[in-house]
Amino acid sequence: MAKADIEAVKAAHPILNVLRDLGIPVLHGRIRCLRPENHAHGDRTPSVSIWTDRDQFKCWVCPDVKGDVIDLVKLARGCSFKDALAFLGGASSPAFPPTPASGGVRPSMGAARPTASFPPGTSPVPLVLPSSSPSASPTEAEEAEAETLRQRILAALLNACAPVGGAAGRYLAKRRIFKRTWEAQRLRMIDDYAGISRKLEAVFGLDDLVRMGFFNAAGHLRFYRHVLLFPYYDITGRAVYMQARAIETDAAGAKGQGAGGAMPKELSLAGHIPLPYNARLLDGEPGQIYLCEGVIDTLTLLEQGFPAVGVPGAANFKAAWAPLFRNKSVHVAFDPDGPGETGAAKAIERLAAMGIEARRLAPPTGKDLNDWFRKG
Repeated sequence: MAKADIEAVKAAHPILNVLRDLGIPVLHGRIRCLRPENHAHGDRTPSVSIWTDRDQFKCWVCPDVKGDVIDLVKLARGCSFKDALAFLGGASSPAFPPTPASGGVRPSMGAARPTASFPPGTSPVPLVLPSSSPSASPTEAEEAEAETLRQRILAALLNACAPVGGAAGRYLAKRRIFKRTWEAQRLRMIDDYAGISRKLEAVFGLDDLVRMGFFNAAGHLRFYRHVLLFPYYDITGRAVYMQARAIETDAAGAKGQGAGGAMPKELSLAGHIPLPYNARLLDGEPGQIYLCEGVIDTLTLLEQGFPAVGVPGAANFKAAWAPLFRNKSVHVAFDPDGPGETGAAKAIERLAAMGIEARRLAPPTGKDLNDWFRKG
């Protein structure tokens, strides 16, 4: 088959339709990995992102689980390129029976599945969510239940932590972010790792703590080096998300690798990000707002008296967030580098599409906002 014909087959099969036909459920724009043996607990918390705008997928753990809809079929069915095309209707092949129109019944893997790829008794696509029947897709009720559990655990973690002080306070002060700001933002720090771990496990149990991404597969609280916690609060003051930062200072940290060599320097809570950081300022009232890249830059502007909210990375301004900025004049103050410029342009485009005034405000080249205010 010619390359143009292959591209036509791919264009005719949006990735969501292919996932449906394969019987693979999508949860918050993600699916479970097609190589579950590489993940703790069979990748119960989905690790594979789906991009519907370009019909691509990628696992953030497995380097070989990525690609287009043909790659998706090859991985899911353990078949060849030719048979994947046949599955998509691009060639005739007796290897696979027709796929049902609905996703309710998963197609048989058949004899073409390579037996060495998966341990005995496992499936290349784990479809079962906790509390679901084997053939059920995740329901809105299950998603809401999982989100409620995540927020309960988050609230318990923050309540068990201490106010900022000691090394965490010194870390912020070196960045000219002081007590009035970190108290106003209700930042926390993990001062008793073992004690907090025991409290959480006693209340929620290890399985749920791992499933919700607070503990790793080995059964340990993930925030061991990343002890400075940045909670994301909604307009009612409820914590809905969190990032954490490593604060130790050594040569590795000075080179931007994170504290004590910890990688990455920031560690985010698993799951979807419901709001920008400091979203309480998005009150619908007329005014100025500064949109920053990251929490540290947001805190820097708040320290200086500027109304600021933040996104966890330049590429992470969601189109769904644009309406939250209604009646605001937005200054997009992302970093003056490649990702920052690209992310700023995208954010301005999405805000403009909602009729919201937005303009670029860039620090001098080579500096983020915190560098700019600290070093001039």
